[in-house]
Amino acid sequence: MEAIIVITLLLILIALGAQLFLIIGALSLILFFLYGDVELFSLIKTMFDTVNKSALLSIPLYVFAGAVMSRGEIAKRLIDLAMAAFGWLKGGLAVGAVLACVFFAAISGSSPVTLIAIGTIMYPAMMKYGYPEKMSLGVLTVSGSLGILIPPSIPMIIFSIVTGADVNKLFIAGIIPGVITALLIIAMALIFASKYNLQTQPFYVKDLGNSFLRSIPALLMPGLILGGIYSGIYNVTEAAAVGAVYAILIELFYFRQMKLNDIADTLYESVIVLGIIFIIIAMATVFNYFLILQDVPNMLLESMQGFITSQTMFLVVTMLLLLIVGLFMDSISAILILAPLLLPTAMMYEVDLIHLGVVFILGLEIGYLTPPVGVNLFVSAGVFDKPFGKIVVASIPYAIMVFVALLLIAFFPQISLMLVK
Repeated sequence: MEAIIVITLLLILIALGAQLFLIIGALSLILFFLYGDVELFSLIKTMFDTVNKSALLSIPLYVFAGAVMSRGEIAKRLIDLAMAAFGWLKGGLAVGAVLACVFFAAISGSSPVTLIAIGTIMYPAMMKYGYPEKMSLGVLTVSGSLGILIPPSIPMIIFSIVTGADVNKLFIAGIIPGVITALLIIAMALIFASKYNLQTQPFYVKDLGNSFLRSIPALLMPGLILGGIYSGIYNVTEAAAVGAVYAILIELFYFRQMKLNDIADTLYESVIVLGIIFIIIAMATVFNYFLILQDVPNMLLESMQGFITSQTMFLVVTMLLLLIVGLFMDSISAILILAPLLLPTAMMYEVDLIHLGVVFILGLEIGYLTPPVGVNLFVSAGVFDKPFGKIVVASIPYAIMVFVALLLIAFFPQISLMLVK
């Protein structure tokens, strides 16, 4: 009877179009009411303790820095450089779009922010040069998802907090998988470019040189953030603060395209996004608390031991879970719920925690591209003003490349751990 009540209420919330944090929160409260014997104060304290962690300070700073750059000149300068360098290739603009997403992802740490910043500039350019609409939409939508894999990455920070993994090592481990994924997307784009016989633009060394000089302030930012982290000058949170201050100073006093009012508007928009992220974190923590009290991790471990007999089998099951959960849940919620459940089994089969983190991030990156809750699909449909179904179809060939990257990285751990070790 209780199960029927829970399922009915969830279906009602979904039918009403409730936000994910509301669904998770309502589910948690109902489960505690029906099965748990815990005071409300204890649940509130659990939520407060979760968001009261210094490591989480980096998230608002990275989101804010990314928003400033997408609104200002930094993103545009990166795109101009990519077009000057690769516009001579058939499909060169698509290559430039992917690489621009890689550079911008190394600054913003967010897939939707990357997609919005690069997509709003590159999509009109690709249309101007005769790129098929389907190809343009697919390349930009999928390349934007690199924001959660290329360090710094907000989901990596969440994974670190949940599992205790070293976030600096996670960032380092994400570099080569991010490059491989980008190259696979580029390969697919070049195949389609050859098929459509796309036009090119002339290559001029002078234009490349000028674009490079104009882009130096933007190119310095990833080095400033990642170089400071890896050299030990500052930690991830301090690097986020450095990045945010650098973005503001460059936009206000070097490029001079933004005013103080623009910074205030960007801050307001960032706070709205952050409010949603932190509520999801708090609600998912309560759900995890219920699962722990009901001994679900140990029960899952025992059930998995029945058919998981090796490290390889564990990774296969983990990837399947990530792909299934990614259909219905955003990456942060999925990490908060799945990572604590799978961690004991991963330790049992001696899966490297850093490797597992990269597999998690890349598996959930595919979730950004799969309906019904693919975040990048909705963002793309809104940004480009196209039907949701068209975005889904356009993204399939490039999403398959991301899946190929997942298989490579899952079964060859050295790809992720090479730089770490």
